[in-house]
Amino acid sequence: MKMKIDKSRFNFLRAEGSLLDKALQKVNLILEGVIDAKPYVLDWDDVLAQYDKLGIGDVAEFSSSYTFGWHAMNGKLDNDASKQAMYLEIIDGIVERREGTI
Repeated sequence: MKMKIDKSRFNFLRAEGSLLDKALQKVNLILEGVIDAKPYVLDWDDVLAQYDKLGIGDVAEFSSSYTFGWHAMNGKLDNDASKQAMYLEIIDGIVERREGTI
C-alpha cells in the first residue's frame, strides 16, 4: 500500500498573494532549475543513517530539518528552489527506500 505524506507541512517557497505572483514564482523555479541544475548531491547512505538515528517516523519533519541543515552548512540558505527540491527528493527517497514509512 502506497503511503501518503503531507509534503506541504513544511515548505521552503515563500507564499505570495496573487495568482500572477504564483505563476511568476513557478516560472522562476523553472528558470532557476535550468540555471542551477540541482546544486546538491544527496549521499543516501548519510541521509538514511541520519533518518534512522534522528527522524524515524516523521519523514516530512526529518526532510525539512536535513534540508535546512545542508543548505545552512553549504551557504545556500537563500536558494528556496533548491531547498524545496531537496525537501521533496528526500521525502520521496525515504519512502522508496524504507517500506512502511509514514
